[in-house]
Amino acid sequence: MFKAEPGSSGHPDILFNCRPEIGLSLFIDGELREPDRDGVAIVGSRKPSLYGIKVAQLCATAAVRNGKTVISGLARGIDTESHRAALKAGGRTIAVLGTGIDVIYPEENVGLADEIRRNGALISQFPPSTPPLRHNFPVRNTTVAKMCSLLILVQASTKSGSLITARLARESGRKVFVVPGQIDDELFSGNHQFLRGCAGDGSVELLTDMSQIDEFFSCKKTIFKDISRIHPSKFEELEKDERAVLDAVRNSGGGMDFDTLSISCGLGPGRLPAVLLSLMMKDIVFEGPGKIYKTSGERS
Repeated sequence: MFKAEPGSSGHPDILFNCRPEIGLSLFIDGELREPDRDGVAIVGSRKPSLYGIKVAQLCATAAVRNGKTVISGLARGIDTESHRAALKAGGRTIAVLGTGIDVIYPEENVGLADEIRRNGALISQFPPSTPPLRHNFPVRNTTVAKMCSLLILVQASTKSGSLITARLARESGRKVFVVPGQIDDELFSGNHQFLRGCAGDGSVELLTDMSQIDEFFSCKKTIFKDISRIHPSKFEELEKDERAVLDAVRNSGGGMDFDTLSISCGLGPGRLPAVLLSLMMKDIVFEGPGKIYKTSGERS
């Protein structure tokens, strides 16, 4: 376990280039990795129906199929099923706790938490030994919402705390998929309420097919694919450091400044300028206004 302060290299704000930032000290048990960027948050009821469980499992499996980490809150119900499905599919998962990092709640998830430590991480913004207080859980939802690039609201009543997470994700500029249910099903009343409140918002979409998850991440890769199509030979010849810089820039979602890029790809100021120059000479990366580095496919 370690404590990651805002601005440190082990903090999600730096590692994942979170915008807007989480901005909080976090206790982390396990390991965060660069591939955990663009994770999929899956949230919903603590008392789901069998259909809700099935959908959560399908969503987690689809996320892993796309190479994405599943993020949830280790609560009973949808959270637990999402974590388990991600692990079963051979993927990584991150649990954001509403307790201290050393307090697993509910207790029946102690074994699951151990698996998550080995294949992802447990994260908490609360000091060790903090018990599962009711007011902690809405607070932790902010971290779940900001750590993901896509949030899936599986099943929620109008009083479900997962609606808070979905709202925060939307306000943080994340894509939100909402699963529909029968119009008279109380367990989906929150989903339908959320959809009505977001009418006309392109960042919120009805999830009716798992292929939408594939399409979402395919779209996020479009820039990289376009450059590959135009310059196929350049990618075959890239050195390790060049690939690291390119991966950081293309996953930044709008460009990255020098200092953040240096931290993200692990190259110091003595090495990074030469790598950037090489990529710019190959017309793969360019320096935009304000010394923000972007892929050449993002030229306006």
